[in-house]
Amino acid sequence: MYDYIIVTHIPAFYKVNLYNELAKKCNILVVFIATDTNEKRADDFTTLKNADFNYELLSDGDFQSRDIKVTIMKLRSIVKKSQYKRLLVSGWDLQEFWYLVMLYPRAKNCLALESTILESHTKGIKGWIKRVFLSQISTVFASGNLHIKLLSALNYRGKILITKGVGIINKPNFIAQKKEYQKRFLYIGRLSKVKNIETMIKVFNGLPNYHLTIVGDGEEKNYLQSIAQTNIVFKSAIQNAKLAAEFLAQDIFILASISEPWGLVVEEAFYFGLPVIVSKNCGCVALVENGVNGFVFEPLDTTEMQDLILKLDDVMYQELSEGVRRFSLDKKDKQQVACYL
Repeated sequence: MYDYIIVTHIPAFYKVNLYNELAKKCNILVVFIATDTNEKRADDFTTLKNADFNYELLSDGDFQSRDIKVTIMKLRSIVKKSQYKRLLVSGWDLQEFWYLVMLYPRAKNCLALESTILESHTKGIKGWIKRVFLSQISTVFASGNLHIKLLSALNYRGKILITKGVGIINKPNFIAQKKEYQKRFLYIGRLSKVKNIETMIKVFNGLPNYHLTIVGDGEEKNYLQSIAQTNIVFKSAIQNAKLAAEFLAQDIFILASISEPWGLVVEEAFYFGLPVIVSKNCGCVALVENGVNGFVFEPLDTTEMQDLILKLDDVMYQELSEGVRRFSLDKKDKQQVACYL
């Protein structure tokens, strides 16, 4: 009997890492709806080569191109023939997830919630639809406080467990070295409006002695390049396996998103020793101790962002770096896995 049948979108590397750790503690079957997606930050974002757990694939190809009738039929067959204690779905955004929670026992149904109060409707027909979905869920694994606020707004009364994560990052070996602060800032991610990169550029355009490296691709890239001064450098999306060099070459990671369900890249920054400046609208603020391992700010307040950057000096940088060193990702990841046990 499976402790969990987990149904999720794609084999994103951080999910695969999480399931590998969970499989060491219990018996799981993971059902991936598709093998890939056309919305990813790098070619190696999805992978199954290191998967060390039982899994099934419903569609071979991009998630966006799947035949939903076929995936639901395959899913029905898998669940029908399996014995399990819990059925865990990774959201409420897919017909496959609705099929499962509506047709199988509520007492066994669980939800991994990665949506927050900031990007989710809680009123009107959309809010009502979410309440209907949650009425069939006995346990929610919520990533952080912004996710719990969403559940509260939707009047969810079931069991809530806080995971403080959405998966486990890759942790390649590297040689940590003490740095001197050289005013080098880094952003990695999609170049889209919700990431609020234009605001970052406006701030750094007024700080010619500060350097910002932007790594990623997206629909905003040409426009953003057209308004950026020479102290701002753009690089195309880089494979996960090659990101270490980018982190190690910079001093501070900055994420200014208007909304961000989590922000796994902040965990990656911590792993490579970088303090962070993070929008208060990112789910991962649950990991940021203001003034200890980074700063939290209002994303559309250019004055606050600029003031935070300007007040940084080498003394403060060393203090923040020490705060990052004291923060244990391994401990956090173990606590995340323990939530499911």
